[in-house]
Amino acid sequence: MSVSEESSVRRGRPRDPHLEERVYDAVLEVYWERGWSGFTLDAVARTATVGRAALYRRWASKGDLLVDALEARSPLAEPIDLGTLRADLVELAVQLLTGYRGTAGLVSLRVALDARVHPDLLGHMMDTLNKSRLVAARSIVHRAQQRGEASESVDTTRILELVTGAVLSHVIFSHQKAGAQTSETDRLYAESMVDAVLGGICI
Repeated sequence: MSVSEESSVRRGRPRDPHLEERVYDAVLEVYWERGWSGFTLDAVARTATVGRAALYRRWASKGDLLVDALEARSPLAEPIDLGTLRADLVELAVQLLTGYRGTAGLVSLRVALDARVHPDLLGHMMDTLNKSRLVAARSIVHRAQQRGEASESVDTTRILELVTGAVLSHVIFSHQKAGAQTSETDRLYAESMVDAVLGGICI
């Protein structure tokens, strides 16, 4: 086989369907262990056992790769539209509780903290990550307004801050042992917390 024929065969090889999943797993592992300063495409390639060239062809920078990985493994993975503001906020809280206990959620928190130390490097990245999440969360309140369930003047930001802030505080400071939470205990917590939020805000 000539060199040109061999090159043609290499170029024609199908993409590994599991490459993306392995790379995203490696992104989370490397970032969790090393933070931004130790996070490199080379480290991800070694952890994922893929060639560096495969990463460099697809992602122009480590920031692009990190954003893609966190978007793919976002704590808000499922769209929420259950028909009422309370039900949607409860489901939002449950998804966040589950998501922020996982590796992707913990890495998201670490990126947010690193962005305070390196705003010039990570500030734009956090804006990108937060944009889709904020749009998804705000749509919950906007639909409630369209249904006439909430007034047009309701403080959307305040509602979401109270719900997401309570969830983060619960995840970070809860004294429950890892794995002790169940879907039922999460939902009971979410329901009582959302009721407290809605009870304290004029909607």
